[in-house]
Amino acid sequence: MVNSLPPPPQPLPDRLVGESWQFVALPAQDIWPYFGDRPMRYQSMPERLSPLQLGLAADLPIPGVVIYGGRQCRQIGQWLAEQQPTSLLYIAEDPQQSGGLVLHTQTGDRWVMVTFKDGEMATAAGVFSQRQQKAKGLHFLWLQPDNSGVTTTGIWLLQKS
Repeated sequence: MVNSLPPPPQPLPDRLVGESWQFVALPAQDIWPYFGDRPMRYQSMPERLSPLQLGLAADLPIPGVVIYGGRQCRQIGQWLAEQQPTSLLYIAEDPQQSGGLVLHTQTGDRWVMVTFKDGEMATAAGVFSQRQQKAKGLHFLWLQPDNSGVTTTGIWLLQKS
């Protein structure tokens, strides 16, 4: 009998781990204006994933994850662009205490982006997941060199299927 289960997600290579990350949310009406006019090296915002196209309320919070890449920012951006991310999913190990985020790509590969053992982070991850459901799976991955808000390296609009 052939095992039809997909292989487990692979850990992210150390050279692609950013300095830090956090969960965020933006109102649906702000996604296109906020990211559409920003100069950035990497951008994947398919029109079919526009909150307007999906019929989402203007004030609905769209969940996202920001990666602060630091010196590796450009390398992380290049790798993400090559991988063509499709979704970022929260996998709860213990919903009150620990879990991780798994990146799914167009090629079917899965990558463990982060893991955590922290009650506060697990709660935030649960909110991220709930917001994904309310937003018809819509979410984003945002890459910045730091948290100054001055520079954005990349944005990927994603949808959980």
